[in-house]
Amino acid sequence: MADSTSFNLEVLQAGKAAPRAGKGPSQGLGAGKVAAWISLCLLAATAIAPMTSLLKQEARAMQLLGASDAEVIDTLATDWSGQSNPDFLETLAELSLVLPKPDLASAEAAARQAVAADPSRAHVWARLAWLETQKTGAKVNPAALDALTRSMDACPLCDQKLIAWRFNFVLANWNSIPDPLRRRAFEHADLLRWIGPNAEFLAEMRVKARQNGIPFDAYRAAVETPVRTWDIVAEDVRPRV
Repeated sequence: MADSTSFNLEVLQAGKAAPRAGKGPSQGLGAGKVAAWISLCLLAATAIAPMTSLLKQEARAMQLLGASDAEVIDTLATDWSGQSNPDFLETLAELSLVLPKPDLASAEAAARQAVAADPSRAHVWARLAWLETQKTGAKVNPAALDALTRSMDACPLCDQKLIAWRFNFVLANWNSIPDPLRRRAFEHADLLRWIGPNAEFLAEMRVKARQNGIPFDAYRAAVETPVRTWDIVAEDVRPRV
């Protein structure tokens, strides 16, 4: 079990026939122009093909965003194992988890394909960390820790919600989290004090952490950050005797 359950182109036209003459430089130049034009056309076709494929993949990903549960289930029933568009795969992983009956296996498979195609998908790595715990009775295993670490590496401070989710995950599984990851989570969560409406969330995390014997204040105090006095609560400035 988790340590705590309280943290939830142009057209070429033929000209008039020229007088017969020996082969001169003008004829060679004409042939050269034709050859160059053909090469240019081939190059353009080569460049357009992958762009067309990419546009089709992006369109499919956007279409999936508005899919109904039945359409998501139908998509999962098709062979998408060769799909390499990370947007499509990340969306499929997300939607697999919000079905009336969540499809954890498909969510994990899609998520793993997504990070294989684009290892910078921090949200997908975080989702994989959670999915790993669902396979082990809500216990954090090495694979979950690896996924959590990769999420932190890919996006330390780029998304408030992701920072908050990882912070909650670390606190909820405190006894299974190595100390370096605990400290990273607190360092990242410190940003939440300065941006966005996160005061209530952080206060809730603090209360729940202390209820579960987690030295929240000690870890927060160890974070190296500029001092902002208006953020320090009264309890932090009381004289100690």
